[in-house]
Amino acid sequence: MKPQIQSQTESAAASAFQASPARRRRRVADGDADVKTRLLTVAEHLFAERGFACTSIRDLAAEANVNIAAVNYHFHSKEELYLETLRYAMRRSKDLTPRFMRILRAAQRAGTSEAARQGIVRFITTFITHLYGQSGETDYSLALMSHEMVHPTGALDIVIREFIRPRYEILMALIRLARPDIKDDTQVALHVFSIAGQCLHVHFCRPIALQLVGERRLTPRLVKQIALHIAEFSLKGLLPAGLPVSHFLGAGAETESHPESSADLSAASPAGRSRRPRRPSAAYRRLTPE
Repeated sequence: MKPQIQSQTESAAASAFQASPARRRRRVADGDADVKTRLLTVAEHLFAERGFACTSIRDLAAEANVNIAAVNYHFHSKEELYLETLRYAMRRSKDLTPRFMRILRAAQRAGTSEAARQGIVRFITTFITHLYGQSGETDYSLALMSHEMVHPTGALDIVIREFIRPRYEILMALIRLARPDIKDDTQVALHVFSIAGQCLHVHFCRPIALQLVGERRLTPRLVKQIALHIAEFSLKGLLPAGLPVSHFLGAGAETESHPESSADLSAASPAGRSRRPRRPSAAYRRLTPE
């Protein structure tokens, strides 16, 4: 009888079959991880496009090229998959909270209002650079959060607890340190809302804002301008009358000269000349009841 010659394919198959149980388990785990990541990637896109209510498990499974049982195996329910999708979409910002915490710790070590105001500038420039400076893969977190704010689900409480509240508390602490005379927590919170609202406005309204200012994209120069404007505007609301804002702007980024800002600041200072209040325009008077 002729010796039986085993093909390379048969040999490889035999080797795979004879692999140790631990090695086979690793291969299964790798395959599971690939399916789970694929489901998260597809869910990120579909939930961002359609929202939670208008996306079915069948749609998700078909788009990810897996069976419906795989969704239940990895996530147990559509609600759990949605929550994990929100966490997955926000993975790009997971390092922001530690960076904000370092800013707060530095201000607390200094223990002065000036250090806190410099910390607020750093907080704003860090946040703006993160929001507007991202490139590469598509960021679906904006669309997902837009759906979540319009049609809240049970996941919103978890998103607030894990992502939003820690940063909110850091900025609250910086503002309390900058203005220890503000005792009302609601007033401190309003300052936080003002800063966060300014930072998020262009991010949420990017296509509109770019068209209005005649830009095709958010350039580094424009991002820097936005950050410095928000920092200057916010500090004016926090500073006692007469204290120059320009003293703190260098903390977050290099500043450019703004003649109009300098004029406003000099006029607000005790040494600046007093200005007569401008008379309301005729159009405004017509709209305002006597």
